Amino acid sequence: MTETAKIVKILWKALMNLSIENDADNIEDQVSVKIGSNSDNTQSFSLTKSELTEFVNDQISTFDCSDGVYFCSDHVEYTVIARQKNEPFLAPFVWGQDVAFTGVKKYRYSLSQISLGLFFKFLEDIELDHNFIVQNIFTNSFYMGLFNGSGESIDLMGNEANLYNVIDSLLRRSVKQYLMAIKIEPIDDQDKKKIAENIDSYKRKAEAAMFNINLAKFHGFSLRYLMDPLSTITNANNARNINGKRMESPHMIYNQDMLDIYTAGNWHDDPLVQFLNYYQVVEYLFNYVPDKMLFEQVQRKISNPKFSYTKEKDVLMLSNFISKLHRKNEKEVNSLEMVLSRYVEYSDLKGSLSDELISYYYNEVPSFLKNVSDSNGLKFSINNLNNSEKTYGKIARRLYAIRNSLVHNKEGENHFNPLNDEEDLKKEIPLMKAIAETVIIKYGTTVE
Repeated sequence: MTETAKIVKILWKALMNLSIENDADNIEDQVSVKIGSNSDNTQSFSLTKSELTEFVNDQISTFDCSDGVYFCSDHVEYTVIARQKNEPFLAPFVWGQDVAFTGVKKYRYSLSQISLGLFFKFLEDIELDHNFIVQNIFTNSFYMGLFNGSGESIDLMGNEANLYNVIDSLLRRSVKQYLMAIKIEPIDDQDKKKIAENIDSYKRKAEAAMFNINLAKFHGFSLRYLMDPLSTITNANNARNINGKRMESPHMIYNQDMLDIYTAGNWHDDPLVQFLNYYQVVEYLFNYVPDKMLFEQVQRKISNPKFSYTKEKDVLMLSNFISKLHRKNEKEVNSLEMVLSRYVEYSDLKGSLSDELISYYYNEVPSFLKNVSDSNGLKFSINNLNNSEKTYGKIARRLYAIRNSLVHNKEGENHFNPLNDEEDLKKEIPLMKAIAETVIIKYGTTVE
């Protein structure tokens, strides 16, 4: 038996359990079920096994994959799974309809459960007879969220009564609810015809959209990309009601390496891992920014009409200037300060941090930095970012000292004790995260 035939067999068995007024002699070939939102407004829906088989095959053939992104004739699906903050379980998609992003221009963005065709495609790649997830895939379908008040008919949740929506509703409260996708649909029909050849561009747009969702903390989600999320799900039975901010369609694309590191930080609950991941986002630019600033400063000097490459004095002064900058840039804390001063502004931090934390950073340092010789040099006022370059140095020294205490454990030096110092470290995460988000955004590039 082919994998497609196994999928049809399981679907047919599920439909038979919900069947009404079927001729016992024909139930192996045709089945009828009630659909509707309440017992007073129902209708019958019938289909044959051959229709179901053709439907499954057609749905599977709808989707292709390129560069880890699935697509069909009119849209792209970037497959993700979600966790909710402080929860060990995967988060379900509990909406009846796709959740649209705001700010539609050339593309429609939405967050949704994956399409049926893609779900079937994933089912084809696993062993239906032995996989625990699939063996339990319809358990919730029979009892949760599908039927009206009488428990006798499938609730299509306002959708049209067709084969796609009947089967989708049958599966909606199964493991399928944990398989999400960021969908991108070009508005222009000509762009739809070119999806396959532009898939790399769509992937970057989808990564930017995922970042926007994580940034908005939509529904408390922390999203992570997976090419085949079905194989990852092991224990996902934690549903929630809709809440959180709306997601804005991305108008920028971001560096993929930085997004991957940032997403890893979001995905973990351990504050040590979170801090180091967010720090590494900033660290990504430790070579780029000093080199860029060195180039700009040297360029200004040599383009000055008073500078002459024929004058020994001018050339030696330039050489000495470059040498001093190189020595300064060799220190990691200086590189961190340069990245902060180039990308982070007062408004970036003020809008992301509570007044309580802002006061904390001004008055206190983490307890595990007890061996710092000048603790006042690690305390800073965010308000001073508007008028004092010294504040960037204080923030850099604070973050760098924390980073060193997390990765080093030498006698006589500051080091982090996970059993005693975790709560203090948690207070530093919002600052490091806000800086990482700001750097990602400002290092990004705009898109149409």
